[in-house]
Amino acid sequence: MTNARTPLPKPFVEQVSFTGGRLLRIGYRADGVESNLASVELPVEVLEQEIAGGLELVTTISPSGEIVSQIFGSSGLVLERPRSIVSIDRLVSQTVDKDSLRLEELPASELNRLLRSLEASIDHVRTALAQRT
Repeated sequence: MTNARTPLPKPFVEQVSFTGGRLLRIGYRADGVESNLASVELPVEVLEQEIAGGLELVTTISPSGEIVSQIFGSSGLVLERPRSIVSIDRLVSQTVDKDSLRLEELPASELNRLLRSLEASIDHVRTALAQRT
């Protein structure tokens, strides 16, 4: 009888060079061993489409004015790394920045719609503040 420890299979994903497109090799390797136990090569686009089908992007605004976007997996758990945080004033500033878009080409009606939306948001915040006093 030997006490040899059986290596545990570990999942892996690696990019494979391919002249016609990008492929990913997905599979299992034994822990501490470089050879593959099992693997398959798939186009990146196929994996992205299948994975995205099970994901949900949830965007919220914090009371401090930060817009937070997080991705939830099909299990309902938040995926910690893909997360975006930006302040609402920075986002609005970037939206109307003359270098970001050509304001001459943007109809005034679009900017007026944005202004009305922001004013309505300000009214909601003022109402919430008034309810606190």
